[in-house]
Amino acid sequence: MIDSHAHILTDDQDRYPPSPPSGEIKPGELDDPMTIERLLADMEGAGVDKAVLVQRGSVYGFDNSYVCDSVMLAPEKLAAVCAINGEEDAAADRVRHWVGERNAVGIRFMELVRDKGIGWLDSSSARGAWRAAVDLNVPTCVHFFPWNRAIGLQYLHSILQEMPQAHIVIDHFSNMDVNAGAPDFGLDDLLGQLVEFAGVTIKFTTIPLGRLDKAGVDAAPIVKRVVDHFGADRVMWGSDISQSPGTYAYMSDLARKSVSLLDDHQKSLVLGGTAASLYGRNWS
Repeated sequence: MIDSHAHILTDDQDRYPPSPPSGEIKPGELDDPMTIERLLADMEGAGVDKAVLVQRGSVYGFDNSYVCDSVMLAPEKLAAVCAINGEEDAAADRVRHWVGERNAVGIRFMELVRDKGIGWLDSSSARGAWRAAVDLNVPTCVHFFPWNRAIGLQYLHSILQEMPQAHIVIDHFSNMDVNAGAPDFGLDDLLGQLVEFAGVTIKFTTIPLGRLDKAGVDAAPIVKRVVDHFGADRVMWGSDISQSPGTYAYMSDLARKSVSLLDDHQKSLVLGGTAASLYGRNWS
């Protein structure tokens, strides 16, 4: 089992000082941090073999040192995805640095300051970063919120028209409305049409799974709907540990329950195989 979306935090604020783009972090955020050592122990206890460390941009901004340094503790089972500032003129150079020099296996874009807008996602500087990721053959993660999902997915359509070979990972089911009910469970045309681009992968995490669990809604039909549309080799699970509430054991248990309607081959892909194909370039 591979966790494609683990956030880590550290109590060593001297070596890794917080640098939140919003100017502040939530009270208590670093009081009981999910350090890399703690994550590795929790993974072992939950039966998770490998993890992709996704930069916690809301805390550390675009300094990806902690996730990249942490990979070196267990390079055979860890990999790093780094946050990139798409508004920065040197965005492409940042991609080349974190991937080429610090061995990151992917990059990530998201709106780190609410209401700032996401128009930069399709800017010339961001497109430079997109192209750099394509040249380096690493995937680009994109996180959309409910308020920027529609325009963000439209930008992806435009970007993929120019770079159809790009590998793009859409986080958290794109924040589609999973409560919309059968038969589509929120899988609308904006997201569904991206199936024509072979490099698009859908990631789901405890963000939708936890909400559904809290509401007493079975996530399995929703996961199956997405898998039926995109294929199991283009869908993967991630925990969102330290960002979403709950223990690591709870999150991994939700993941296993969510794939109950899939066959064994599909389960193996969604719970590990897809992530390994995207992010396992440095794993033995």
